[in-house]
Amino acid sequence: MSYNQPGPYGGQQPQQPGPYGQPGPYGQPPQAPQPGYGYPQQPQAPQPGYGYPQQPQPGPYGQQPPTTPMGQVPYGQPPHGQPPYGVPQPPAPGGGKKKAAIIIGAVAVVAAIAVGAALVLSTNSGSGSDIADDGPHKLTTPATVLTDYKKSNESDGDSFSEDDLKDAEKHGVKNAKDVEAEYASGDKSNPLAQQMIKFMGVYGDIEDPEAVVDGMFAEMKKEAGKDDEGELVGSPKEYSPAALDGGVLKCQETKISGGSGAAAEGGPSEFSMPVCIWGDHSTLGIVINMDLADAMSGKAADMNGAAELTAKFRNEVRVKA
Repeated sequence: MSYNQPGPYGGQQPQQPGPYGQPGPYGQPPQAPQPGYGYPQQPQAPQPGYGYPQQPQPGPYGQQPPTTPMGQVPYGQPPHGQPPYGVPQPPAPGGGKKKAAIIIGAVAVVAAIAVGAALVLSTNSGSGSDIADDGPHKLTTPATVLTDYKKSNESDGDSFSEDDLKDAEKHGVKNAKDVEAEYASGDKSNPLAQQMIKFMGVYGDIEDPEAVVDGMFAEMKKEAGKDDEGELVGSPKEYSPAALDGGVLKCQETKISGGSGAAAEGGPSEFSMPVCIWGDHSTLGIVINMDLADAMSGKAADMNGAAELTAKFRNEVRVKA
């Protein structure tokens, strides 16, 4: 057998390769030069995109990580945009508590508008005679309402002043007394997973409940227009949920600017929230309810849901005098 047979380019079969994948030492044309001829090749680092895990990319904050002479990132280098392994990432500025505080501040603005408008009541005639008088009632603030809403021990001071109550006497609410409370439900450890209710009310003798409710919304519209505090959208709409018994209930959407604080936290430019007011011959109630996560995402107020909640809430805080 000759040892001078043509190589692989002469049309005949090559001899079997030698050890480690190199051609035999019998005159075969050499293959592409390999490092360390006659020795095992060093395994080449796998390249991304061919079934191997991708090598880590540039280091944190846009800096390029050090590389080996072969251009590979050293083992253990963190992926692009992430801090070194084992170093905790800093929390988002303010976290959920700061975002919740922004929303609660917006609710306080709406409550202030309602208080400013409350009891500066219209004397226009309404349909109060159509609302049955079921006897004297008063308003309370139980520790728990609607199963899992707990009353807060704190108050932001948004309630009716002594002058407001005197105005109430002038405009159709005799022997007026006021109540105010805030309620929250949900995970206390995550403020944005909570729902809240802001409640303000007056009880006494009310001759024309619908006129009082309409007058409040009219005055709220005026108050909201002052100093660009907010905006009442459209007109108040009357609702008749199944839970409402013996009263008139109207709700209107309110929009309040989110301000620079909300923008800095990734929130919307404005918050949408419902304001519902009920009236009967002995009580008047203002309810602002808010899902904090929905508010922070810029979701529009659920007016039907707000009316349902207000009617049920009324049944739990309104008791016979």
